[in-house]
Amino acid sequence: MIRIELPFPPTVNNLFKNAGKSRVKTLGYKQWLQLASYGIKDSHRRNLGPYHISIALKRPDMRRRDIGNLEKAVSDLMVMNGVVKDDSLCERLVMTWDNGINADCVVIVQEANEGLAA
Repeated sequence: MIRIELPFPPTVNNLFKNAGKSRVKTLGYKQWLQLASYGIKDSHRRNLGPYHISIALKRPDMRRRDIGNLEKAVSDLMVMNGVVKDDSLCERLVMTWDNGINADCVVIVQEANEGLAA
């Protein structure tokens, strides 16, 4: 099991912008990826194949938010830093709001053949 604490991720609506005929990462997304990468230790870089991921997020305020729009940045970060081989190998995704966590975002990644955490 891998446990990683991250800053609050950007919404999928703020990850990319149009640049001519292509799409590029926004400055805010690049900055988040760099900052969030500091929380990933060498021991987390396991390049897991099929995996399960749980993402707990602390609500930053009372605005209405679509929790599903926050997954993509986290999954891309896991691939970029070698925690998992590819986000297409995710077999289970669980996301929850949890104001009881100490970080803005807590991610738990497990190999798909590991049992569920209690």
